[in-house]
Amino acid sequence: MPIRNRDSQAMRPAKTLQISLLVTIVTILANEFWPRSIGQERESPQQGMGGAPTRAAPNYASRRTAGIVDPKAPAVFEDITGKTALNGFKHRSGAASKDYILEAPSGGVAIFDYDGDGRPDVYLVNGSSFEALQGKEKPPRAALYRNLGNWRFEDVTDKAGVANERWGFGVAVGDYNNDGHPDMYVSNYGVSRLYRNNGDGTFTDAAEEAGVARKGWSTGATWGDYDGDGLLDLFVPGYVQFNLNDLPPNPHMTGRAGPKDEGVCQYRGVPVFCGPRGLKGEGDTLYRQKPDGTFEDVSRRAGVDDPQGYYGMASAFVDANNDGLLDLIVTNDSTPNYLYLNRGNGTFEDFSYASGVALNEEGHEQASMGVAAGDYDNDGLVDFYVTNFSDETNSLYHNEGEGMFRDVTFHAGHGETTLPCLGWGTSFLDFDNDGW
Repeated sequence: MPIRNRDSQAMRPAKTLQISLLVTIVTILANEFWPRSIGQERESPQQGMGGAPTRAAPNYASRRTAGIVDPKAPAVFEDITGKTALNGFKHRSGAASKDYILEAPSGGVAIFDYDGDGRPDVYLVNGSSFEALQGKEKPPRAALYRNLGNWRFEDVTDKAGVANERWGFGVAVGDYNNDGHPDMYVSNYGVSRLYRNNGDGTFTDAAEEAGVARKGWSTGATWGDYDGDGLLDLFVPGYVQFNLNDLPPNPHMTGRAGPKDEGVCQYRGVPVFCGPRGLKGEGDTLYRQKPDGTFEDVSRRAGVDDPQGYYGMASAFVDANNDGLLDLIVTNDSTPNYLYLNRGNGTFEDFSYASGVALNEEGHEQASMGVAAGDYDNDGLVDFYVTNFSDETNSLYHNEGEGMFRDVTFHAGHGETTLPCLGWGTSFLDFDNDGW
């Protein structure tokens, strides 16, 4: 095992660090509870169709989501959405019946100063519907809200040209062309977009021109200068290979010949949509930026293409071992997580299992969703917080140095209280300004 240089204090450019931290708050969100399923058909030799752990549901000492918070805790935040223009945003992701996995997760948020006026603006990603994909209805739209100050926001989506009108699954912000204006990469099912900031309040979709119009099911992307050439590179996880012309079984097939004959997926005896287990996963994509502002796919050459086809959900470039090089963490749904350590020669070492972040402390893979990177204990080493599916705890991985991590979830008090909940986006935040 190569020795990791823990003592190196080389620093990345401030912009790269900011983007690595920002991506933790723009990971995928969702608008509905996401059932997991265990099915009978289209199974691989290793696993059935679905995403739930096969072990029994845990018994709770607490009353699930009731009574797990302190009723005497002070109210620190006030929800003022209803007083702003953001209250008019309506997120859409398929039909209410959720017959297919595509309809369950979607959305995302970026908070950034797109117009350089010193006030943070808000971009909300929207989903879509099968009818919209088929041209039978107008597609839902994303929304950009310009901050006017004093909690007033203006919907400038049309003026800025960032409606997307595709099935969105995340957004990552970074100034990829070094012109001083933050740009956006919107991960979509179908074709993703790169919105280049024109500096005049408008954006241009430059994905095709730049070579990053990724096709398929793209999820929580991240920007970072992994090769140290001063140009931001882009990593985009892939989720599931979902074919609209070859749909998996849906819960309503149970009335024909029965669940077993039809291959209908179930979760604890209830028919649900199928996946992700049993469906083929997508590989991941690393785009290296060239001096001319275009990108090349170096995924396989760099060793981060995900040949196993895990179900990628979120990612972040971050220096995990303090050697001055940006490493890469990828959280995967129902499959082990990845931690790639940067070798400094354009390639990465898969250090996932050795590092301890691939599995939880019990040695189980989890249905991981969002990831946050931050030094929660102020020891100078970046730690990871990963959100997971319900009946699985979220995971807090403490950085032990040399690229090694320890699952301290229960020790830190994040065990049983997170078991009942399905987690999505997450971030470390010093909300009380006490330095922790």
